[in-house]
Amino acid sequence: MGPFLMRFHIRDLEQFTGVKAHTIRVWERRYGLLKPDRTETNIRTYDLDELKEILNVAYLNQHGHKISKIAAMPPAERERIVRSTIQSEDRPEGILNTLVIAMLAFEEDVFERCCDDFEREHGFRALMEEILVKLMERIGLLWQSSAICPAQEHFVSNLVRQRLIRSTHGLAAPTGNTTYVLFLPENEIHELGLLYLNYLLRVNGERTIYLGQSVPRQDLRQLVSLRGGDVVFVGLLIVQPSTEEALGYLRMLRMDMPEQRVRFVLAGYPVKDIAPEEAPRGFRLFPDLSGIIGELAGPR
Repeated sequence: MGPFLMRFHIRDLEQFTGVKAHTIRVWERRYGLLKPDRTETNIRTYDLDELKEILNVAYLNQHGHKISKIAAMPPAERERIVRSTIQSEDRPEGILNTLVIAMLAFEEDVFERCCDDFEREHGFRALMEEILVKLMERIGLLWQSSAICPAQEHFVSNLVRQRLIRSTHGLAAPTGNTTYVLFLPENEIHELGLLYLNYLLRVNGERTIYLGQSVPRQDLRQLVSLRGGDVVFVGLLIVQPSTEEALGYLRMLRMDMPEQRVRFVLAGYPVKDIAPEEAPRGFRLFPDLSGIIGELAGPR
């Protein structure tokens, strides 16, 4: 396993694979697929190789292979069939599993090679929307359930961040007249979605100012006072402000910047239940990143 000594409980395997713990126990008992260690209190624990094994088993089972046939295969044969299936289908599940394993083992070369291969075949936007956005959503769920540690989340987030910055840096100079200002509210630090929106706007030739994490309202107001022409603020609300505080936050933004030339396009869980008629003038609200992508960049 290398220097990262890591043990998983059966509830972690359930989170990673989507297979119920009861089913995993049946597979262990009936087919000997896994051989977990046990703690002094008789709790099963699994290592990284066993997690990889159960991911492959679950993947093949979900693709129509009978569990008895999967169990009879040597591990190398299972892995070969998984790779072959991944290459022959459009669904991202197998690639996501590979990236999750690369994250757990801190294998940057595996992560980058997998992303590079997919991008060459399908393009950067497909890589982001079909693979990396879904990966970050899955990582969020795994982090909330304590199945991964913060270092693993940071490891992957920084790889994705670097890829986004590289791709944006290579784009042509903007030509649009409207200025799009991309920001996260105060105490909000999850910026990967915002970086991707910046990339999409720049691909379309729009002029952007990227402010990034945790921007105070007064800083937004100062920018408007220094910038002429139409300004569109683009923001993601992941955890800040809270759902209860979101509408008040929108109203304060409008009070700070009442000019007709200033508009807002915001997305995130805190604003998903705000009806259009409740929102202040000049606001477009979306429940998630995919909605705001469609608004700003249109279909692929």
